[in-house]
Amino acid sequence: MSTRSTAHVARIVRQRIIPVVRCTFAANLDERWDGTHQSCGALVPFAPQRVCPACGQLQIRPHAPTPTASSLVIDGPATIIDAETDEVVCVHWTGAAELASRLGRQLSDVQWHDPVNKKINNSGRLSGLRVEHRVFGFTPPAPMRKRYGCSRSTFNVDYPEAMQTISDFCVLAEWVFRTFAPDVHERTGAAVREAIPNAWRMAGTLWTSGIINHTASLPYHKDSANVPESWSAMLGVRHRMGGGLLHLADYDLYLAIPHGSISIFDGQSVLHGVTPMQPLGPNAHRYTAVTYAKSIMKCCGDPAHELKRAALAATKAEDARMRP
Repeated sequence: MSTRSTAHVARIVRQRIIPVVRCTFAANLDERWDGTHQSCGALVPFAPQRVCPACGQLQIRPHAPTPTASSLVIDGPATIIDAETDEVVCVHWTGAAELASRLGRQLSDVQWHDPVNKKINNSGRLSGLRVEHRVFGFTPPAPMRKRYGCSRSTFNVDYPEAMQTISDFCVLAEWVFRTFAPDVHERTGAAVREAIPNAWRMAGTLWTSGIINHTASLPYHKDSANVPESWSAMLGVRHRMGGGLLHLADYDLYLAIPHGSISIFDGQSVLHGVTPMQPLGPNAHRYTAVTYAKSIMKCCGDPAHELKRAALAATKAEDARMRP
């Protein structure tokens, strides 16, 4: 159970800015793959695939820097308010420690690598990045993978107890969203419910799918392929791991992501990245379970229809394969 308290939630007003990051480039593909990046030291507007005006090097996505003594670091319950619009742009809540501990125990048995090819499970939204992760929830058709209809992910099937905990997290996260950002919740909720049938939303909430990142210091990025206007929710699961703060660059603030924290914001419009991590003891880890509403799931019909569609598509594909 989680403590659903609405007391002592700070209201922090921040001006939105143009994110400025440290020049980051890789001299060659080997450096880019190994993560041995270089910099001329210049501070430049975030613009991957453009050249640094100071050194002329093609920019890649940098990682968030460790906060300084003057940085704003939020480690308790708070709502972040845009100074110009007076709207909530982020909710950070810290009442899910028991839920996070349960998920942490369940994730200790998860297979993070492909048992056949011995490679990192790199399907889903982080393709091309060398980080351990697993996707969960519902997935759209993927004929190239011989998945011909909307269905549950393999994670749901392989780890039902962990998936139940994630479903509990989704329900709690929606309560947090609705409680601390009711206007945004109503607007974004309407967009998701109009786009995605209830059967393909986890526990009937606003999210169809998600990803678990295993101790991954992700570079700055914006989310993509979500339902327009939808927000994501993230549960922090941490054990003996330092660092790993989430930097919301557009508002120049850090979320500490303590164990049992829930962070909800629009990852499609707010640039965000994770700071470096430092193990502080044995079995150190930092999991984050991130939920989102995938726009492509709007193609899904009712489950009975999907079963029929998948069977017909599989038969058609097999007929084509056997045809001379």
